[in-house]
Amino acid sequence: MPKYEEPESIGNEVAEASGEGPVHPRAEIVVVLAQQGIGRNEISRRTNIPAVSVSRIAEANGIYFDGSRIEPAMKALRTRIAELKEGQAGIALGLHEDIAVARMLLRTARTHRDYAFAAKSISDLTQSAQRMTPEVSDQEEMEEVKGSLAEFFDNMRAVRDGFEAQHGVPFESEEARRIIEQEESENEQP
Repeated sequence: MPKYEEPESIGNEVAEASGEGPVHPRAEIVVVLAQQGIGRNEISRRTNIPAVSVSRIAEANGIYFDGSRIEPAMKALRTRIAELKEGQAGIALGLHEDIAVARMLLRTARTHRDYAFAAKSISDLTQSAQRMTPEVSDQEEMEEVKGSLAEFFDNMRAVRDGFEAQHGVPFESEEARRIIEQEESENEQP
């Protein structure tokens, strides 16, 4: 089977041996986007140039894609998603409060029109609340628990390190236990 050949226009996009820079406008776009810190796959998506060609064009111009920018971006993305879910949960909670008000209106309706209006409101609010209630997968719950445990562990380590720095004894020693017991008894006295 013959090897896949890229179209001539893409193959000629890389810099020439003279180092004059990109020789094709699409290659120049790749270089500009890469210099702005945009990742290879995103450049490929935006320009419709295969990712392999994007890498080749970038490398020919002295630009290399590394994964070191991905983790901070992913952390920021996870934080933003958590913030959005928190806001979404707040909206859902507000809708549940509105449902309670609509139920009261339904119970106190004096005309068929008021009754129908309250019933329709309850239906619409219930559907909206269901859509707005964020779904949490088991994986998300596990990640949240892992994050909480890691934060707790870091806090415990900071307490231990602070104790050891203040008293000059290992936290696990008998002397540390005596110091802690003494501090506790002093705090209990009025």
